[in-house]
Amino acid sequence: MRRLYRSRYDKKIVGLCGGLGSYCRLDPVIVRLLFIFVCALTGFVPIVLVYLLASAFIPLEPKNSPAFEFRRLYRSTNNRILAGICGGLSKLIKVDATVLRLIMVVITLTTLFAPMTIAYLVGWFIIPEKKL
Repeated sequence: MRRLYRSRYDKKIVGLCGGLGSYCRLDPVIVRLLFIFVCALTGFVPIVLVYLLASAFIPLEPKNSPAFEFRRLYRSTNNRILAGICGGLSKLIKVDATVLRLIMVVITLTTLFAPMTIAYLVGWFIIPEKKL
């Protein structure tokens, strides 16, 4: 049976997003971006409180736990318009980057710019660029 832990090795603050990514077998960068996006949608306070409570109750992973392999999200260096986030995401989920860009524009316009813009700017700094 799989257990949810805070990540000991893949963490930015307390390892909660790294642990959730490992539990769901997703790249923790994706979990971090979703967290930032949901924070921006809810006004930060509710999700930050949930984050603090979860980090208090979810235990730290044991030192000898196995590392899971998963596909990583990188910013694209050759399929980019601004930062390469949609190009990298399209490679990860095997969808045309133009479709993702259109979806992103629609979400940005329907949420009054702020949540998606914040998530994109944070993603620009969080998602590593693929080194060739």
